[in-house]
Amino acid sequence: MAQKPTYDQLARRVQELEQGSLKRAKTEERSDKIVSILRATLESTADGIVVVNRQGRVVSSNQRFQELCRIPESVMAAKDDNRIIGYIMDQVKDPGIFLQKIADLYDQPGAEDKDIIEFKDGRIFERCSLPQRIGKEYVGRVWSFRDITASKSAEKSLKESFVALRKALNGIIQAVALTVEKRDTYTAGHQRRVADLARAIATKMGLSKEQINGIRIAASIHDLGKICVPAEILSKPGRLTEHEFGMIKAHPEGGYDILKGIEFPWPIAQTVLQHHESLDGSGYPAGIKSEQIIVEARIVAVSDVVEAMSSHRPYRPALGIDMALDEIRKGRGIAYDPDAVDACISLFKTDNFQFRPSE
Repeated sequence: MAQKPTYDQLARRVQELEQGSLKRAKTEERSDKIVSILRATLESTADGIVVVNRQGRVVSSNQRFQELCRIPESVMAAKDDNRIIGYIMDQVKDPGIFLQKIADLYDQPGAEDKDIIEFKDGRIFERCSLPQRIGKEYVGRVWSFRDITASKSAEKSLKESFVALRKALNGIIQAVALTVEKRDTYTAGHQRRVADLARAIATKMGLSKEQINGIRIAASIHDLGKICVPAEILSKPGRLTEHEFGMIKAHPEGGYDILKGIEFPWPIAQTVLQHHESLDGSGYPAGIKSEQIIVEARIVAVSDVVEAMSSHRPYRPALGIDMALDEIRKGRGIAYDPDAVDACISLFKTDNFQFRPSE
């Protein structure tokens, strides 16, 4: 016969039950608080959020999701993600692509996904889908929709403004180049042809698109400083005096002084200043050498020599491409950058590069 519990034992048991009940109440209270915090967080976010379990039933969603995707209350009340997806499909610009992405996620439930979708009314959303797991077990998916229409519109306007500024910059550069050429009719088109060759050399050398563009612009105005040289000296048919040649040699500094105050995204002023420098230090105006000369200037220097020698000048007839290429070949690694020389020779000998005729 079982021994009856004593009064003290019964009292302890009642106390244990009371404590257990109190713990459960506190746990439930904490759970309710956590749920309330999560719900408040869900409702306060600017993104539309919907949580779906692995069976395709909507577990939770916020009001923002319903507002952004303009889903009727009756559709949300059904808590069926297929109905919700179908309603969204009716609004997107390309429902076929949207449906395919959704299908891919159902085939790979553990995959993360993010893309941009456009609605027929012009709104643009960033859609994100993240798998939810308890431990390693997949239990559902969280969808988020963020309205990025305004930011995309601003991005488009910024790109259009950038394109317009680039066009304006190119127009200004061309106007400056033409101003120089108007003073020196014998070398009309020289800067443009040097720019064409410099761009081709830079491309052959594998430089970045931005760097190539900067080289093209610098080459287009590399003789800008000649605007400070008297026109009669520029077009003099005979041999220049030492003083006159000194004025010609000052043109890189003249161009630099004009350009140095302009904040280009490329080293335009330095390229103009250094385009007559040589690797061995025998160039001008500063007599700097090797790595002191920026690569942009080294490329323009090779292009300048080849174009000048192959073209007619007031004091001599055109010497031709072969003599020009022979000159840079002899000076390879001594006066001229070897990579630029190799690229230039390859352009003419292998790629059939030709200068455009004067316009």
